[in-house]
Amino acid sequence: MLKALVALIAGIIVVGLIQSRAHETDYQKALLQSLAAGGIALLFVFYQLQRASSAAAKAWLVPASCLALIVAAGTLLRFESFSGEMVPRFSWRFGNHETPALKVTPLAESDSGELAVEAQSSTEEGSWLEFLGNDRTGVMPEREFEIPNSVDEITRRWDIGIGEGWSSFAVADGIAVTLEQRGEMECVTAYRLSDGQLLWLVEHEANHFQALGGGGPRSTPAIIPATELSPGRVYAQGATGTVWCLQLTDGEVLWKRDLIEIAGWTTEESEQAISWGRSGSPLIVDNLCVLPLGGPASASDEGRSLIALDPATGETVWRSGDQQISYASAMTMTLGGKRQIVSVNEADITGHDIESGEVLWSFPWEGKSNSGANCAAAMPAGENQFLIGKGYGGGSSLIQVTRVDNATNTDDASTETETFVAEELWHSSRVLKTKFNHTLVRDGIAYGLSNGALQAVDIESGERLWEQSRRDRLGQGQAVLVEDVLVVQGEEGEVVLVAADPDDYRELIRIPALQHKTWNIPTVVDNLILVRNAHQAIALELPQR
Repeated sequence: MLKALVALIAGIIVVGLIQSRAHETDYQKALLQSLAAGGIALLFVFYQLQRASSAAAKAWLVPASCLALIVAAGTLLRFESFSGEMVPRFSWRFGNHETPALKVTPLAESDSGELAVEAQSSTEEGSWLEFLGNDRTGVMPEREFEIPNSVDEITRRWDIGIGEGWSSFAVADGIAVTLEQRGEMECVTAYRLSDGQLLWLVEHEANHFQALGGGGPRSTPAIIPATELSPGRVYAQGATGTVWCLQLTDGEVLWKRDLIEIAGWTTEESEQAISWGRSGSPLIVDNLCVLPLGGPASASDEGRSLIALDPATGETVWRSGDQQISYASAMTMTLGGKRQIVSVNEADITGHDIESGEVLWSFPWEGKSNSGANCAAAMPAGENQFLIGKGYGGGSSLIQVTRVDNATNTDDASTETETFVAEELWHSSRVLKTKFNHTLVRDGIAYGLSNGALQAVDIESGERLWEQSRRDRLGQGQAVLVEDVLVVQGEEGEVVLVAADPDDYRELIRIPALQHKTWNIPTVVDNLILVRNAHQAIALELPQR
């Protein structure tokens, strides 16, 4: 028994040492190391207990006790999912964790267009047109809501059930659009912003599921609002590569493409290489709809990193890049004096000419889309610079892209060609380990959930200014920046408002919101915060500023 006690104490000490460093390294790696160390210690303890019970003619005692514990756990607990750090999540089997019922009946076709127009004229004028907001940086320049003094000042405009998926809402003309999984059907759905009424639903038979990542679509739709000359349009990508263009008012399908078919892949090959489902959100730029494409190595010559589609017809305009795709979305930014598309791929980052897709530069960025994946997009961080982060202990780098003009003389003429060079200004494995979320930049300061804790970093130096305490950390959630306030979606479902202050972490208010694990990015429209996960969607209404 003494040996068992010593082994148990040794195991506790080793696990404690591992966990004491988790905030500086990576919580997922620390968990796996703790399980290994603790498992070895427990096996030795059980072995010693079994020897002792056998000597006492009670060899049945240890196996019977273990079996009883397993049966009791299976009876009382229900497995839900894995957290973003691979921690298994359980709930009481007989507890009350019901979420609102799923809305299944859209408005009648004869009413939907009329009521959508009514929504447009009677609700907020604000919009959130695509992934990470109108300018795709997760930063809104103006805050339309006051900071509540208590949660009693916050109302739920609506609280509805929703299908599986990690998509977020895009909003325009009083309509909130998202993607969700309903049984075997992958859906694009539109809800009236004023009351959460389901306006329309477009279904497609497809179902992505991965045990660690869960099921359903991962990307966020993009919306081109209505004008006097054309109706509003929605562009969306499902987790298995279907891309839709839909009419915003009624969901009419204008065109649909299958990226796996374009790439010359099978669904099984795609799922094996891109294990956690296609997550790229459509980028609408210069009359193009740009998405990560993917494909077998043989597709590299034609281009497999990005595809640009004609937003009116869905026809392919160009394909580019020889790298496999990651889970990041393409972005636009001006680097080296040239406006361009920046793509984070499986193992590198590339800049692309918008009109032709030509690769202008590349920078190595280690990753694998079926393990240790790149999820965070590149975010502009000053003139000719961007920040790129990674979880799994990776940290962040500040990259600068410069242009070098090369003159070429021939017998007939003198020409100039553009050459772009990407170089790393700094890298740190201690800051901005943004696993699922993205860096938010304001006034030379970068904010993000690093290894599950909110963090502020000086962009020029890479110095960490402050970090949320381990006790308060919000896990692998999401965040956006609204003028001077960080709106943070905690992984456990709460919404936290934090001052965007470089001097110190200041939590302004913590709002109970969703049940269950939440990896979805919050959407902010006027004084509304729209949040959702794989079960529930809520419109939180804050006091008007």
